[in-house]
Amino acid sequence: MPRVAVAQFTGSVNWEENIAALRRLAARAADAKVDLLGFHELASTIYPPFKEDPALFDLAEPEDGPSVGAARAIAREHGLHMVYPFFEKDGTHYYNSALFLGPRGETLSKYRKATIPVSRLLPGASESWFFRPGDLGFPVVDTPFGLRVGIIICYDRNLPEPARCAALNGADLLFVPVTTIAVTRPWWELLLRARAVENVMFVAAPGRVGEDRGGAPGAPYIGESLIIDPRGEVLAHASATDEDLVCADLDLELLARQRERWRFFDARQPGAYAPIVAPVRARR
Repeated sequence: MPRVAVAQFTGSVNWEENIAALRRLAARAADAKVDLLGFHELASTIYPPFKEDPALFDLAEPEDGPSVGAARAIAREHGLHMVYPFFEKDGTHYYNSALFLGPRGETLSKYRKATIPVSRLLPGASESWFFRPGDLGFPVVDTPFGLRVGIIICYDRNLPEPARCAALNGADLLFVPVTTIAVTRPWWELLLRARAVENVMFVAAPGRVGEDRGGAPGAPYIGESLIIDPRGEVLAHASATDEDLVCADLDLELLARQRERWRFFDARQPGAYAPIVAPVRARR
């Protein structure tokens, strides 16, 4: 069975501190004989949308930036497949992105967060002030472990469509890197379990933990990283307060049985679902 891990730590404005955490956690993953490892949203830095400050754009980097280069070296050192989320600068555009790295540190895929919230998670700013909506679709990648891997990011999980798009593209395992605060705790586990069940796939959701160093004051993030199976059963649940890594072995025979039993995708009626993609006036 492929072994998957999710890792969480407290972010810092100093990217080298974040890379030090990656290095610690990747070493633990390697010791645990993990095949695929995922980190939380914007693991390269703090969660910047806590105030509308142009200086925060200095935390972004291109795909060949310093923290990404360090993450590639870590994946290569331990021979890991690794999901590394980062604050991406592409010319004059900024994205909330994640790379899926192979065991030689190579890029297997890149995802840019599609669903950018216009509401404010924290009082000072909205993500829409920082990030453009993603433009790369929902890529899914084959791995040597018999798992096809997709990624969505944080707020994407609140809508069924992003996870469904990844599933329709063939995902068996969906990584969902997250940064979230206590107000979302009542539906944190609920939504991720629903995404796993309705798409008959594994979900691995690493969540940032604690109060960012140099970030939003008085806003600790909830951690509680999760790994969930296609029945919606929680296989692993990380700390709500501390740096942590948890792992689980993914039963591919269970995945096949669940898909054969429920056959949700065979029952779909795409012609009936036009309202899902039709423009609508926002509800207040």
